Amino acid sequence: MENISVNYMGMSLKSPVIAASSGLTTQLDKIESFEKAEVGAIVVKSLFEEQIVNEADFLKSRSSDYPESADYLHHYIRQYSIEKYLNLLKEIKSKISVPVIASINCYSKGEWMSYAKEIEQTGVDGIELNIYSLPLNVHKTSTEIEKDYLEVVGNVTKMIKIPVAVKIAGYVTNLPGFVYNLKAYGAKGVVMFNRFYSPDIDINKLKIIPADAFSNESESLRELRWMGIVSALVPGIDLAASTGIHTGETAIKQILAGASAVQMCTALYKRGADAISEANQEILLFMNRHGFNSIRDFKGALNYSNIEDPRKFERVQFMKNFGGKV
Repeated sequence: MENISVNYMGMSLKSPVIAASSGLTTQLDKIESFEKAEVGAIVVKSLFEEQIVNEADFLKSRSSDYPESADYLHHYIRQYSIEKYLNLLKEIKSKISVPVIASINCYSKGEWMSYAKEIEQTGVDGIELNIYSLPLNVHKTSTEIEKDYLEVVGNVTKMIKIPVAVKIAGYVTNLPGFVYNLKAYGAKGVVMFNRFYSPDIDINKLKIIPADAFSNESESLRELRWMGIVSALVPGIDLAASTGIHTGETAIKQILAGASAVQMCTALYKRGADAISEANQEILLFMNRHGFNSIRDFKGALNYSNIEDPRKFERVQFMKNFGGKV
């Protein structure tokens, strides 16, 4: 009988489909519906350092005539936000049986990371670090930026015992090398890729507006290339695909390329828990059709090391399809 269970960062998941960090994963009724649909794990919505700092700074600016009061409010806002998140993690962990992964969205290397220890004490099964910030300093090299990220990862993994995954951007000069270094600094998993807020322009109102927050399935193709390459060049670290995972078919492609798991977000907003159960069923039907008994039987079967012509992953310029067209 086919078995779609997987091992992700040492955690046993009944399915490779994970509910990604989003507003849905703060709502207990939604989370329980995902569990009933046989989700593999839940990534609870991120604790955002930027939001906490902005709220604290806003209150501090309103209390500029009373510096002692402002400092107290700054500390209170930070502590209240952390406590609220910790209580949410405890409640979720007490109500569901699937692995629960906390998420921290941060950009600094300071004491903020010490909260990872408090998060670990809630009983969660892992932590996902989202540490990307837009590089705007023209004097800072890519090596220096990546070093900052690696130091955050190293500090957190030294502080806690539960596994740490890093959610990364696809905008890295040497992606396999960066993942290799994340592994060396203690990361057990890497999530590819972070889908960022994007600005758009309203040409009628002449103003900046937010672009559509939802992904489309074609966005998974960029991950597919790197999944196939990184899974082959950096063994020993679990990879999860995170953008454009709308169906079981897309999940199967990512697993064939080397993914240990996939994370769904937009599909959950659009179709709810049905997106999970449908994806699981598609994976089972695929396995039955090809005679696979477990995910291990086909994971990475079409990655960079296992295909006859690795240039199919390497090619980046259009030649045959569009080269001769005007």
